[in-house]
Amino acid sequence: MAYLLEDCKNNYKFDITIVNQIQNEFGEGNYEEFELEYDILWDDVLLKTITTESSNENRKLAGAGPVDYNEGKLLYMFIRTRKPQNVLEIGFASGVSSSIIALALEKNGSGKLYTGDLNSNPDHEYIIPLFKKFIKKGIINPTYPIDGVVFVEEFDTNIPIDLTFSDASHEPEFCAHLARSLYEKYPDALHLYHEWSFSPRSSEEAKKYISLKENLKHQAFAEREAFEEMFPKDDYHHYGFYGSCGLGVVKKRQSKKEMKVYYRLSNLEAGISKKKIPNATKKHCLENCIKEFGDKNIVIVGDRLNKETKDYVNSLNLRLVEVDNGSGAGTFRDALDLAIKENTSDDYVYLLEDDFLHLPGSAKLLKEGVDRFGMYTTLYDHPDKYLNADKGGNPQIQMNSEVTRLAKTDSVHWKLTNSTVMSFATRVDRLKDDYELLKKYSNGRITDSYGFFSELIQTKQLGVVSSVPGYSTHCEAAWLTPLVNWEEV
Repeated sequence: MAYLLEDCKNNYKFDITIVNQIQNEFGEGNYEEFELEYDILWDDVLLKTITTESSNENRKLAGAGPVDYNEGKLLYMFIRTRKPQNVLEIGFASGVSSSIIALALEKNGSGKLYTGDLNSNPDHEYIIPLFKKFIKKGIINPTYPIDGVVFVEEFDTNIPIDLTFSDASHEPEFCAHLARSLYEKYPDALHLYHEWSFSPRSSEEAKKYISLKENLKHQAFAEREAFEEMFPKDDYHHYGFYGSCGLGVVKKRQSKKEMKVYYRLSNLEAGISKKKIPNATKKHCLENCIKEFGDKNIVIVGDRLNKETKDYVNSLNLRLVEVDNGSGAGTFRDALDLAIKENTSDDYVYLLEDDFLHLPGSAKLLKEGVDRFGMYTTLYDHPDKYLNADKGGNPQIQMNSEVTRLAKTDSVHWKLTNSTVMSFATRVDRLKDDYELLKKYSNGRITDSYGFFSELIQTKQLGVVSSVPGYSTHCEAAWLTPLVNWEEV
């Protein structure tokens, strides 16, 4: 059910998920100071003017037009913390987001907002008074009527743009052209856009905060796809914040995107006795991982390591996070929590056990898989998919084969499979969205990977992709990836 704008503040202000998102971005100190400033604006000016003077006939509903309380607060905080000198806004409509940006610039002591719109103008009956006030002050410089893409392409190249905000047409062709123009003209700017949550790529958690959920069924919102496809993921962070529509962020990376490995290392044996191939020693598997993924990209989650193992890890200059739980499932939970805590939602992580081997090129292939599918991704071609259930294989296997779909990336083919072990790569937002399920199936001494993926497929129609052929293996002798002599790796 849709909710009212007047309820947004109470809905969001004390929501722990919302609070954590903002504090992780801006820090607790900035959060409290700038939230207080923004709350005065929202309570004394914005809420009343949006609900009485904004352009949409459903103006009292969150998500029916302008930014809501949380989305507006985020805009305000980005301006206050980054202190841009020149902001470009595509689509000012009734002037709500423009006024938020302008007030933040005024508080900063300098800066200008250049904004354009095709269907609105400062004399429009729905323009809020604050917008006109900031025009008179010289902080807002509007252009109208003008198409959003044309506005960007024809904007003065002598004015360096530090930050952009897009809230115009949602149509795929427009969004694609807009994203391309912004990427080509302002590759170093911070780019923000409205309607981030209205996307097939959005998590179920993000969609829970959408106010007008019926819009998911009958209206196309192409902003997120356009920005994520135009701005290369290796060079840009892509993530967003929850709200009645959601606020998307495109931020240039300081360094190239890499797969970050959370390597679960223990001196203890797993809860189930496993006969492994001779070269599957702790040392050899770790050194193989370093060779393929690089020592800078590996975090050791060490469970009850003895002194010899700790000294060895430290000699390799690897980061070591020590834990104490004594079970494979417990160490998985530790790695899961650490991966979520330390990374942004669009980062790629690989949760890995300490008895895996990889072939050359594995890091590149894992990135290709996550890039292409956005699902749980593995290079382990589990042989239980080629063995009938009554012979000890996967419960869904008949005729020693799995019914699947096949796709390809630049370097390898991939099959959709019903399960893998609890060593996989994915995006952090995928882990966040499935967090409760992941916890559910790792609450004993050993993880239940088949149970996890079975419920994931049933409830979310989301599974796992596996490379064909396999480029990694779990080193239990009975269950090696086929067609490779792993004892020579």
